[in-house]
Amino acid sequence: MLLPCITLTTDFGLRDHYVAAMKGVIYRLAPGAAIADITHAIPPQDIPEAAYTLAQAHAWFPAGTIHVVVVDPGVGTARRALLATAGGHFFVAPDNGVLSPALERAAGPVEVRHCTADRFWLPQPSSTFHGRDIFAPMAAWLARGAAAAEFGPPIDDYLRLELPRPRREGSRVFGAILHQDGFGNLITNLTPRDLDWTLAAPRRWRGQAGRAPIRELRGCYAGAPAGSVFAIWGSSGWLELSSSGQSAAELTGLVRGEELQFELCPGGGGAAGGTG
Repeated sequence: MLLPCITLTTDFGLRDHYVAAMKGVIYRLAPGAAIADITHAIPPQDIPEAAYTLAQAHAWFPAGTIHVVVVDPGVGTARRALLATAGGHFFVAPDNGVLSPALERAAGPVEVRHCTADRFWLPQPSSTFHGRDIFAPMAAWLARGAAAAEFGPPIDDYLRLELPRPRREGSRVFGAILHQDGFGNLITNLTPRDLDWTLAAPRRWRGQAGRAPIRELRGCYAGAPAGSVFAIWGSSGWLELSSSGQSAAELTGLVRGEELQFELCPGGGGAAGGTG
């Protein structure tokens, strides 16, 4: 029987045995399960980074996939273990806000349960390794066909992660950096709607991001003048800041959570906002 895919997102890295132990538990309880690593390179205890990563990746997996997230500064405390269902996917994680961006982006109804049924855990779970002893076995039992309702009661008071929201003051639009990728690109929280931008009638604007002026919206990464920072609509659906062959993060000096602003040019005029 073909079992659902199980994804893993952790801050464990690959130096230690932690990821292998989780996989061993899954394979032991659900032989034949397919395991996909989203990443194990989340910075230690960085819940917002894990939340962003899961929200970007989960929807590209087939319906029925079980997503396990273990970035868990509260391991061993009274924080709850959660099982969520949304958009045809399952999510297993601690109750620390790490799931909320993915659940917000999921299509259809969302159901979250507090996992109290310890028969789906390993016996006598360690207080320091719930990834192995609680979350991995939960995923394995789900893959074997256990119903979500068996794991515990539904709740609606699970923790939500408050991400920065764009705001507008007259003709100025303020956004924030959500993520820096491995190339130094900066993903913002701005959508085309926030900048009154459409492909048919692109709105022109000029922006400032830290040390760098933003004067150009390009259609691809290549070919921009060296040392300049430009904007691009990225695969996330949000506006990205990039630089051809260089790090936009270094050129702007911005990090996650910091603000940038755009001035919308009246009447569609102005020097910025064209595509390269």
